[in-house]
Amino acid sequence: MARLSTEVSRTVESWGPEAAQALKRARNKDRFRSAVLAAWRTRPEVAQFILAHVNAIYVAEDPRPRKGPDKNRPWWALGVYLDEPLARAELDAWQSVLFQCLRREGFAIDELRFFPAKWDMRARKLFAEDEAVTVGASPEPVRFAEEVAALDTVKRAVCLAFENDEDAWALLERVRGAAVREVPPTGAADEEPMDRRSGTRRFRLFLYVDDREEVRRVMARIGRTVRSKAWSLGLPLASIWVRQAPASLSGQCAFRRVGPSVPLRDASLGDLAPSQGAGSAQA
Repeated sequence: MARLSTEVSRTVESWGPEAAQALKRARNKDRFRSAVLAAWRTRPEVAQFILAHVNAIYVAEDPRPRKGPDKNRPWWALGVYLDEPLARAELDAWQSVLFQCLRREGFAIDELRFFPAKWDMRARKLFAEDEAVTVGASPEPVRFAEEVAALDTVKRAVCLAFENDEDAWALLERVRGAAVREVPPTGAADEEPMDRRSGTRRFRLFLYVDDREEVRRVMARIGRTVRSKAWSLGLPLASIWVRQAPASLSGQCAFRRVGPSVPLRDASLGDLAPSQGAGSAQA
């Protein structure tokens, strides 16, 4: 195998520096895609969303002086330019996982860096084929990423509503499934928005739990506080609905102590519009 690798290297060198660099860029592109798909293997739609918004990647040595025992060792960074803030936020939240996947793919790097793409760079799509699949098929990955951010805001709002973080997590860890849906522009009689300014988007929060009645009693006490905290964090929650979790969500947890939240993805649950029937309770 080593002999074959040597022969391949010699062949590439014989092509000239430009061809060798082009091959290196192509290999880095393939390795980066494989690493992203591996890091988000349980959420492939998020991986496709990220790849669709990557404008450029680079691997370069950082020449700046450093302190510490390894100050004389070369320091290599992999930089990623993206034109979508939600994609950058997702990469930042999962960068430790992505870093390990990149190392397994052969990237000898010490650091990851994420940058917003600006001006002409935004028109470049490093993974144009992934963009075509993502945008052409459905806008679902964009909605999914927005919902992850919304549920992370809910998590912060619940923690702010309690004096003790452990009390907040005692509630959050009971939530098997969670979803955020925008309230139709016409509104509904059951909504009690805290801000009725025209043009303000408002949302409903759905929580699927095992012990619906107990969680409903808790939300009856702190629901308004959670909504107020969410509004202050930029998520206008008009209402919170507590429902019985189906068997398909057994063992799941929508809110994680480390990492992004997990929106409800089970299409078999059907329409999430609120109703007054069994299994629904507003807070």
